[in-house]
Amino acid sequence: MNVSSRNKKVAKTRWNNRLAQEKKSFAHDRNAQIKKAALCGFLAGDGSVQVRKEKSYYHYQLDFFPDDDGMLAVYMQYVLEVYNKVPSIRRRDNVYQVRLTSKAVVEDLLTYCSFGQKTWTVPLRLCKATAGKVAWLKAFFSAEGYVDTYAIKVQTINKQGMKQVSKLLSSFGIEHRFYTFQPKQKTYAPVFIIRIMSKKAKLLFLKEINFWHEKKSNRLIKSTNI
Repeated sequence: MNVSSRNKKVAKTRWNNRLAQEKKSFAHDRNAQIKKAALCGFLAGDGSVQVRKEKSYYHYQLDFFPDDDGMLAVYMQYVLEVYNKVPSIRRRDNVYQVRLTSKAVVEDLLTYCSFGQKTWTVPLRLCKATAGKVAWLKAFFSAEGYVDTYAIKVQTINKQGMKQVSKLLSSFGIEHRFYTFQPKQKTYAPVFIIRIMSKKAKLLFLKEINFWHEKKSNRLIKSTNI
């Protein structure tokens, strides 16, 4: 082995050891698992988890795009408390761009679930307990959900992910309609929609789940005439 190869091997070993130590420093208790469930829900709803190959290395990045101060605060707090990291924040119009570059954090989150517009999944290991289910649903609906006078609605192009969402809602006894909409343009992907419509179901959602999004929570309260 020549000197250059040996130096590269030593540097790689040193980096891997540092990465392992960083992962050990993450919070792993029950509360951390609940917060990770919430982070996964936020990122599935309105974020991205990227592993990008550059010229000579891989780039690991989390992006989240909240449009509510409360939702932003919860996300920032949970990233800090679980991972001891502080993402950068930029404001564009009415949306925040929250970014964190960290191989250790990305690899940790990817051990629980998949991400991506068509491929996100519910982190089932983090959602075995009720608190984990609540955290994921609350984060996901805060990021992706919509509330009007008639219903709580969420729609995506991810069929399997939405099936998991439907199953989580059913575990709380929250009645909902799950259906598919095919746009007239056949080249467009089908859209999978969940609607929570009855007053009883909306009240149960409010009681058991609710939002980390002030406007959506207020709209839900108003729509149920509380």
